[in-house]
Amino acid sequence: MKQLFYFLSITFLFIGCKEEYIVKGNQVYHKGWNEGVGNYERLLDGADAKTFVNLKYSGVNAIFGKDKFHVYMDGKIVPYSDSKTFKYISDHFFKDKNSIYFFGFYSSEQDWKIDSIVPSQFKLIKYPWATDGKSLIWGYKTLEVDDLSSFKPLNENWAKTKDKVIFQAKVLNNVDYDSFEVIDDYNAQDKNGKVFKF
Repeated sequence: MKQLFYFLSITFLFIGCKEEYIVKGNQVYHKGWNEGVGNYERLLDGADAKTFVNLKYSGVNAIFGKDKFHVYMDGKIVPYSDSKTFKYISDHFFKDKNSIYFFGFYSSEQDWKIDSIVPSQFKLIKYPWATDGKSLIWGYKTLEVDDLSSFKPLNENWAKTKDKVIFQAKVLNNVDYDSFEVIDDYNAQDKNGKVFKF
């Protein structure tokens, strides 16, 4: 009986912790739970309750919503976004009429918008790699490479072109290209015994 009670308690806790946006009267709230404060409801300052809608995207570990003014991700306004044209592409990449955004990993809200690319030419390669035909895109970072047509991802962090080895959005120098091999997501080596660790 104790085990059943424990199971039901844990189940209720996780069901009750669902993160979501809720509209109450003329205000919008970001509702959720975390270890620091427990259950919470935070007011979304400036959100327009009359036009607010929740946006659901399969496989994206974040909650999105929008009103006529803004797009929101996990309770924060997505800077520069256009709520009327904001759409999901795939693999944590989004777009609107002006920009491409990435929400797979980031350091701050300023990283969500991918700078210095041509949004209309955006093409997903394989998570988290993409291109606009001019730049290589890794998540929210970009890299100029002169042999982009030969680009081949090796995993989520490592890649090659016909004569370059790339880790995330950096070209590695002083690598023996032909003997280079990936060990795991953050380690690789070449015939000279060099071990590249990140």
